[in-house]
Amino acid sequence: MDLTSLRSHNDRTVLRLVRSGALSRASIADQAGLTPQAVSKIVARLISAGLLEETGAVRDGGRGKPRMSLRLAAGGAYAYGAYVDRDELRVVKLDLTGEVVSAAVAPLAPMFTPDDVLDALEPLVPVGEKVLGLGIGIAGPLDFRDGVASPNGLPGWSSVPLKALAEERLGLTVVVDKDTNAAVLAEAWRRPLQDAALVFVGTGLGVGLLLGGEVHRGARSGAGEFGHTTIQLDGPLCVCGRRGCVEAVHATATGTEAARVLGAAVANLVQLLDLDQIVLSGRRVLETPELYLRAMPDVDVSVTSYGPDLVPVGAGLLVLGELF
Repeated sequence: MDLTSLRSHNDRTVLRLVRSGALSRASIADQAGLTPQAVSKIVARLISAGLLEETGAVRDGGRGKPRMSLRLAAGGAYAYGAYVDRDELRVVKLDLTGEVVSAAVAPLAPMFTPDDVLDALEPLVPVGEKVLGLGIGIAGPLDFRDGVASPNGLPGWSSVPLKALAEERLGLTVVVDKDTNAAVLAEAWRRPLQDAALVFVGTGLGVGLLLGGEVHRGARSGAGEFGHTTIQLDGPLCVCGRRGCVEAVHATATGTEAARVLGAAVANLVQLLDLDQIVLSGRRVLETPELYLRAMPDVDVSVTSYGPDLVPVGAGLLVLGELF
């Protein structure tokens, strides 16, 4: 789908307002600070593109003829999201409202290569006229702007131009971001978060940061490498080459001790950034969430309401975010 003509500031404003709930044209004009004539033109264009639809007559208050309300046309466009984990590839298809339409999982062999990932992606991401693009979440470090990935713990993945390779192979617009950034984006899509961190504990360990309600990637896309901060000076060797990283110490612990390690590290993170909310996710946490919650009594902490598709959903929302 060619959305070049639909990405103006006003188009995005209208779509963002309607995403929050069905609205009439008059309400949109009032909230967006646009003239009724301008809103009518924008709405007509978005309906023609299949992104908005009328839901029926509503009364906005006051007297007069009821007005037609508008909502996002869920099936008007789709986005794909993928999560490249260290042992599997998870892919979801999202409709325009961010709801999962379908999901698939493909195993990845040990020591998998970029070509292996592209081979697995190709049959799971069919191109169509309503497909906006593909978002990919993968472990860092990476360059968000250029989509170049060098994930820790994946030999042979040094400065891989994943965005360019995937676009060439799939014929789609591709966005590549850290798995943790995608995860916190998914959580923020579902509920309001301002100054928060999503701590993701799966085959690796990292955080996605929201500061002032915006994803914080840092000057070189390196923010969030929480798992590779030192917590034990003479600790075990980490995949990043250093010793005593949170990820390595946590990986060697079990049960309550593992939860205590993460709890101590999270407390440091809260102190450093003055965060008001912590969200926990990832395979390791979701196996025994109560252990991790008990290990953080002084932190406003919760466990994500998403399941294992948290990262690919967030990756798909990176694509939808171009509209909102």
